[in-house]
Formats: sequence, C-alpha cells, structure tokens
Amino acid sequence: MKLLNDIFSFKSIKKIILVSVILISSKYSILCQQSVFLETDDGWKIHSKYVAPKKNLPVIMLVHSSKSNHTEWKKWFSEIERYGYGWLAIDLRGHGVSTFKTDGSSQTFQSFSISGFDNDYNKMIRDIDAAVLYLSSSSIKEDRIFIMGINLGANIAIKYAAINKNIAGVIAINPSINANDILSINPLRLYGKRPILFVTGQNFKKRMQEVMLLYDITKKTTGKENTFIITEFAIKSADDVYKSTMYKIFNWIKNPKLPEVIEPSIILSTNALETSSQTHSCPEYIILNTGDENE
Repeated sequence: MKLLNDIFSFKSIKKIILVSVILISSKYSILCQQSVFLETDDGWKIHSKYVAPKKNLPVIMLVHSSKSNHTEWKKWFSEIERYGYGWLAIDLRGHGVSTFKTDGSSQTFQSFSISGFDNDYNKMIRDIDAAVLYLSSSSIKEDRIFIMGINLGANIAIKYAAINKNIAGVIAINPSINANDILSINPLRLYGKRPILFVTGQNFKKRMQEVMLLYDITKKTTGKENTFIITEFAIKSADDVYKSTMYKIFNWIKNPKLPEVIEPSIILSTNALETSSQTHSCPEYIILNTGDENE
C-alpha cells in the first residue's frame, strides 16, 4: 500500500509539474522563444529573443530605451503573438546581456560617450542590421519587418530605416530630435514613401512637442498618407503603453493606410482629449485618444 501511495504521489507530482510547465509555456511562450546571439560587423555579440511569425505575417523588431534591455517589452510579447506576428527583441550593445565582444573583451553603456556622431550609440544601427540579417537568414524578408523603438530606441529605428529602404515601416514611440547625438530630423527627411507611426504621451509636454514637430517634418517628405500619430495620456517606458494602444499599433501594422478618423479637440482645463462629431478624410493630425482608459 505504501508503494502504491508513493507511486500515486509521484504520478501526481509529475502531473502537476507537467501542467505547470504547459501553463507557463502558454503564458510566456517559452517553448517557441529562441535565444540568439548575433555578431555585428564591428565585433559585438548582441543578445536577442525571437519568436517566429505565423504563416507570412510580419515580424516586429523591438528596440529598448537607454539603460534598459529587451525585457522592457515583456508586456508586449504575448500580445504580439495573439496577432500572429513574430517578434525579435534585442539587448543593444552595452545593455542587458550584450556586454561582450568577439575578441573576449566586455563593455557596458556606462563607459559610452553620449556625444559624437560616431559614438557607440550611433553605432547601434549595426545591432539592428545584425538582427535584420538574422531574420533574412530565417526566411523573413526585409519588407516584412517593422522596427518599433522607444525613446533612444525610436531614434535608432528611424536612423536605420532611413538607410535600409527595404524595411516595411517604423513605429517610433517617444522619439526625440537628439538622443545621445542620434539625430532624427535628417533621417526622417530621407525616410522615403513608407509608413511610419509616431506614438507619444501627453504628460511630457516638451517631448510631445518634439514628436509633433517630427511628425510635421516627416509628413512633408513621406506624405500624409504614410505618416501617422497616436497620443495617450502618459508614456515613459514600453511598460506604460496601454493595451488598447498596442492593439491600435498592431492593427495599423496589418493595414498601415490612412483611415477616416474623428478630429480631436484639446480641452486646456483638463488636458484631456475629446472628439467632435466632424469627420475628415485627411486630417492635420491623426490622434487616437486612450487617455481615459485604465490598463
């Protein structure tokens, strides 16, 4: 009897462990995540996590903020997968696990210079290029890749996409005119006739004004039909973005065209956005309000 009880207990434990693994895998996509180290052309080993897309759907490359790492996007992973998209999240050089070089030396962002147009931050476009080459080797064509960056990562995404015209589009969350000497205005002027979506928060007035300026500059060269903007109440990191805004981004990726939208009006007394009933086929700004939602 004791032996049977022991066997039963062991089987129960195995069952519990198996169920736990399945639940964890379902929630965090452990089974389909690949950890990959990419080598840049200037000798950095770039750590990344990759989940392949379903069928021929796009892949979203996720580029984090300064002093952060790929886990800044962890809230996004399962949501991206719900749409069937793939994702590749990297640790930029000097961040996260990407602190080693092919010659065996190591370095972190703390020793990087924040000035100079050839500083380590500007060279981070090579990290993006290594990731694009990896995706290409995995049968993901460049025109299926959308690059989404936040803060510093947004400037890097813009700069890289201005060079590589084959990239499908960019989602720039809180880009700035100058992030550690990664400038965005000239790259946006050279971006070309491709979709680009800006996302910003109303809580940081100076940054929002910069994003609006970048939007206006881009619209003149890229065209109103390719230039979009979403605002919500507050964005500081990728973790702050409302799920409703995520879904708008994912739907935009599915069909990055100019929709008919409701023109917003800003109430100065509350700094909240309200919408009027008047519609326009080609508005000055495409602003989708999510500020009153609780996520």
